[in-house]
Amino acid sequence: MIEGMRLDLRKSRYNNFNELYLYCYYVAGTVGLMSVPVMGIAPESKKSVESVYNAALALGIANQLTNIRRDVGEDARRGRIYLPQDELASAGLSEEDIFRGQVTDKWRSFMKDQIQRARKFFDEAEKGVAELKATSRWPVWASLLMYRQILDAIEANDYNNFTKRAYVGKAKKFVSLPVAYGEH
Repeated sequence: MIEGMRLDLRKSRYNNFNELYLYCYYVAGTVGLMSVPVMGIAPESKKSVESVYNAALALGIANQLTNIRRDVGEDARRGRIYLPQDELASAGLSEEDIFRGQVTDKWRSFMKDQIQRARKFFDEAEKGVAELKATSRWPVWASLLMYRQILDAIEANDYNNFTKRAYVGKAKKFVSLPVAYGEH
């Protein structure tokens, strides 16, 4: 986790997803890993301890990827781009496009792919929630569902994460709680 904070101080670009993944691991994946002993694995779990930790790691990565997608404009105003440079280039986008902050068809297509990647990590994370102690499942499900809804909000904003902050409103959060409780 400390290494992730250090990266924030000295690095503002990531050449590829492998570099970005490592950053996400340091700043959020480690939080997921540290949470497992706190939350506890259910004694009746049939999954391996390793698979539960992998799911917790995936949730941390998914949450950080979601933060990155949500905060593109805010980060750009700070001179930071937490998007894989090689994937931006493949999509026909440049740093200048990010700093300009205009939603184009290229940007929408790029963000659809980036959001899909985050969702895959959420899907992987889901596999481990049921393996946690019953008392820990509800808050983890709630977190997962609400964070995933931030991705939906980016889409609802027509992928404008330059000037519109994607968030989950209080009413939607409130409605999500019984859903999360039902999953636990």
